[in-house]
Amino acid sequence: MSTRISSLALLLVLAGCGADPASQPVAQAGETISCGPVGETLLPVCTIERGEDGLLILHHPDGGFRRLRIEANTISAADGAELATVQHLGDATDVTIGGMRYRLPGKRATAGQ
Repeated sequence: MSTRISSLALLLVLAGCGADPASQPVAQAGETISCGPVGETLLPVCTIERGEDGLLILHHPDGGFRRLRIEANTISAADGAELATVQHLGDATDVTIGGMRYRLPGKRATAGQ
């Protein structure tokens, strides 16, 4: 009987692997921010999770994410080798990294290494 239960569990896991991520609700709770690929219109579909020590995790609706670090008013990538560029727009800060652009509330941070 335990073999049947194990097989059923495996089938359920495998069935979930082919699910369309866009149809899945974003599981992360947090503030909604606008984001989108560079050159396209930003839409309020990403969420931001604020971690310890200035860590920001930006969640995409497809399940992807980007980690940024804010230290001494400087924004930089918390992982990978891609550099973040920062542009201030009124009361917001646009951060571009890895072909994506994010509009963060606030205007004090600059780009870091």
